[in-house]
This record gives sequence, structure tokens and C-alpha cells, in this order.
Amino acid sequence: MKPAWAALLAALLGAGAPAFAQSSTRDTPPALQRAVATYRTGDLATAEAELRRLAPGNADAAAWLGAVLIDRGRSGEGLQVLQAALAAGSPEAAHQLGVVYAQGLAGVTRDDPYAAKLFEQAATAGVHRAQIDLGVLYMRGQGVPRDLVQARGWLEKAATSNDPYALYALGRAMETSDGAATADPVRATDLYRRAAEQGHPLAALRYGLALSDGDGVRPDAAAAQRWLLAAQKDGVPEAALALGDITARSLNARDKAANAKILENAAAWYRLAAEAGVPSAQFKLANAYAAGSGVGRDLGQALAWYGRAARQGLPEAQLALGVLTMGGAAGAADPVEGYKWLLLADRGGNADAHMVLEKAAGQLAEPDRKRAEALAAGFAAKPERPARNVPPPLARPQQP
Repeated sequence: MKPAWAALLAALLGAGAPAFAQSSTRDTPPALQRAVATYRTGDLATAEAELRRLAPGNADAAAWLGAVLIDRGRSGEGLQVLQAALAAGSPEAAHQLGVVYAQGLAGVTRDDPYAAKLFEQAATAGVHRAQIDLGVLYMRGQGVPRDLVQARGWLEKAATSNDPYALYALGRAMETSDGAATADPVRATDLYRRAAEQGHPLAALRYGLALSDGDGVRPDAAAAQRWLLAAQKDGVPEAALALGDITARSLNARDKAANAKILENAAAWYRLAAEAGVPSAQFKLANAYAAGSGVGRDLGQALAWYGRAARQGLPEAQLALGVLTMGGAAGAADPVEGYKWLLLADRGGNADAHMVLEKAAGQLAEPDRKRAEALAAGFAAKPERPARNVPPPLARPQQP
């Protein structure tokens, strides 16, 4: 994968591993599958009634009942049911409780080491969702030492079921190098393909990017666009950002009319992702407004989009917002606010921010600099899109 896009994905999708697995029912005993499937559709009342009928004498049914009760807001009862099912030897209870402690659900204090212990208990008993989650913990170094070899080992076990969530998580693990574990882009891309064909939208995004870059697979622009369009349609706005980048790269220096249309299309893709809260797309849409590229030149719009990306913590946007705000390019100048954004861009590691910051420092009196520094110290990024703690829903299976 090209370095720029790899960095982009790390920022947008999280440098860690996928969310904890709770959606699959592939390792659910046949007697429980209907009740669990009902639970997954959101019909909690019907699922509870069915699981209450099954729970006597069936510790795994009791475990699922505990999970349903927690989801229904009856955390105390749900935890008691789960603890009793765990004591009765239910691997499912170990997994469900592991998720509770890994995320700090149901009013419990988050306890990563205990979650890892519970996941390992369930994973060893063959619960493949627990194998995924234990692999995730090893990828993150959450509750256990970071160990990509261990992560891959558990994810390989889970992936033998051909579960799309396991395939995607293993693909993430195969993309990374750490110690004795080296990246295998060919394997990672094939895993993404297999997960994408089963409707995993994030896998469709990564497979589309791999096809575009020729990363682990022969480049195929048409197939890349098809998979990225599928990911975008299935709720992954980062795919619109990628489509905007692909479109922008197709400029033809000899055809100005065609280029104008290409830039319009690229800006339209950026807008889709920007309106969905993707900070890098907001930054690129702001650049388009600042330059009049694909949209009419409008510094007010540029300032607004830079502001949204900057408040999410994107250093490039913070730098641009700081320069515009200090100079009053789109309204009244505000040197203190502008200097604050320059400080944040510099602290965020933007390569150009330090030089700009040094020049700007001479324009402020010391009290104003101190005010700006205090504002920067109190800044906390506010993502527009909450972190995903559950796997994305599967879309309709895609044809190769």
C-alpha cells in the first residue's frame, strides 16, 4: 500500500485492530441459533423470552440471556446471570464477560487483563469470536503484551471458519510487521477479498485500495472503483475520500475541459466524505475551496471546513486554519486564535508548522502568546464520528 494511503488509513480507521467480535453466530449451538439470530436483529424482547425458556440446564443459553439483559439496560441481573453461567462452565459466558470487561460495559470497571483471561478461556474452548477478540488484544497490546505472532495465531484459528470478521482481522494483522512477524501484503489482500465478498464493508475498502495501488494484487482500476463504491454505499465514507483521490489523480494535462470535470467529481467525492465527518476529506474539500479547484473559490467555506477538520485534531488543517485566522484571510484577523492553531499543528507533528510558528511568534505580544498557549493546552480533539466498538454490519455479499 502506498505510504500516504497507509498513513491515511491508520488515521481514519484506527491504528489498532478491529472492534470486538459480537455479530457472528457461526459457532452458536444449533439449539440457540434462532434465539441468537433474533437478538442480532434487535428484537430483544423475543430473544429474552426464547433464551429464558432455554436457559434452565443450558449454561450457554444463560450466557446469551445475560448479554440480552445487559443490552436491555438490566445490567445487574445480566451480570448475575453471566457470572452463574461462567461458574457452570460456559465458554460463551467467558466470552460475553470478556467483552463486558474489555469495554467497561454494564457499569463494571474496565479490566483489560481480566478480559484477556476470559477471552483465552473461551478461545481455548473453541469460541471463534473469542479467538478474534483475543487476537485483537494481542494486536493492540491491551491487557496482554503486544505480540503479533500470538495475534496471528489466534486469528488463524478463527479464520478457519471463513468468518468475514476473522478474515478481516487477520488481514489487518498480516499487513503489519513487528519483530519476528513480517508483513505479507499478498496474504492480507487475499483475506480482504474473501471478507469483502461476504459483505464486510471495511474489507471492501481495503481491497479496493489494494487493487488501486497494486498492493499484493495485480492493479485493476475498474475493480478498485467497484469495491470502493460498494464500501461507500455500505456506510464507509473513507471510501468516498479514496474515490476522490483516485479521481483527482486522473487529470490530463492536455484537456482543460476534461480536467475541470474531473476536479468537480473529485470535490463531490470529498464533500460526501467530509459531510460524514472524515477529517482528511474536510481538509481536502477546504483546499478545493481555497484554490477554486472543482468548486467556486470561497475562503469562508475553506475556513469552515478547515475548522471542522482542525477541531478533530488534524494537524494539516490546524496549520491552514492558523494561517488564515492570523491573517484574517476570510474575515477579521484573530492572532491569538490563529497562533493557538499553529501551536497545535506543531505539537501534532506537522512538518511545516514549526517554521510558520516561529515567524508568527514575532507578531504577538507576550501576553497574547501566553493566552494562545493556554488555549492550546486546554484543547481536546472532538471526533465527529464515535469510535466503533462493534463490528460493522455485513452488507449483501459481493460478486468477485
